[in-house]
Amino acid sequence: MIFSDAAIVALTIWRENASGGYIGMQSVANVIMNRTKSYKEDFYKVCTTHKQFSSMTVEGQGTAKWPDESDLSFITASGIAVAAVARTLSDITGGATSYYAPSGMSNDEPPYWAASMAKTVTIAGQIFYK
Repeated sequence: MIFSDAAIVALTIWRENASGGYIGMQSVANVIMNRTKSYKEDFYKVCTTHKQFSSMTVEGQGTAKWPDESDLSFITASGIAVAAVARTLSDITGGATSYYAPSGMSNDEPPYWAASMAKTVTIAGQIFYK
């Protein structure tokens, strides 16, 4: 169902990188799109699988954060999400299926999984891999 898919994608990208503006949220939406294609999973499953998007599944990492109905960044996220679900959103991540924000790391080391992947691009404070 497109509406519910767009709603979960909008919430995910808003929670994950609203501070990155349009491009930051688009890049997260691109990862979600790329995962649905690579993993052959639906949008809901990709967004809500445990520890895949910490703001959606890891308590204390943003799971209690909800947008105000007049939040302009969430309105933007909703538009991006509709395009992502319709698969009309261009991919600015180079096919990335993973990313992390160095500012969110407790040390200067990338996550363990980054060593087995190729870095594609850095966007809005996040490093993307495929």
